[in-house]
Amino acid sequence: MSPRRIAKALAGVGIAALVVIVAAAVVIIKGRERERKLLAESISVEPGSLLHARHFHWTQMKGDKEQWELTASEANYGEDRSSLTLKDSKLTMVLDDGKPVLARAQRVALKLNGNHVNRAEFSGGLVLHYGDIKVTTESGTFLPDSDLLEAHGRVEIAGDGFRIAGVDLEARPRARTFTLKHQVVTDLTPGAARAASKHS
Repeated sequence: MSPRRIAKALAGVGIAALVVIVAAAVVIIKGRERERKLLAESISVEPGSLLHARHFHWTQMKGDKEQWELTASEANYGEDRSSLTLKDSKLTMVLDDGKPVLARAQRVALKLNGNHVNRAEFSGGLVLHYGDIKVTTESGTFLPDSDLLEAHGRVEIAGDGFRIAGVDLEARPRARTFTLKHQVVTDLTPGAARAASKHS
């Protein structure tokens, strides 16, 4: 074999090796990019968060009795450990009078003192079922220690035989008082309660 043929053969092998190395590098880099994106999406920690959790579940007990249960698709604990942000949340509880309460909100920001909730801010839509009464609003704030629920903006309250709409709600759930402050419109359906009781 002549030196020229040996040089051509070595050059061909070198080019082939270089193409394989470049192709392998591209495949590895793209694979790692996909892995990084998947990891970032699966973790999805909000800035300023200490911890992120999926399928969040918190049950508050008093002695051997369940006080309330809170679930969410995602939760982010704040770095200061005094805040918790929930996505697609649901709160269920039964009051002392036996009435069930169910609250759903797209987003909830809780201010905590240990395990005690001091403030809950709802946004992205709030639907509250209190017994057979349904309260719907875009956002609201609940202060458990003061027994105060406030919603600024449009609010609708509906139940068997009535529907009330207005702007700005101030409610005291334990005292069972609900006040719409502005532009209140009431729609009563006569006999709805009697008709419903005949069907049951």
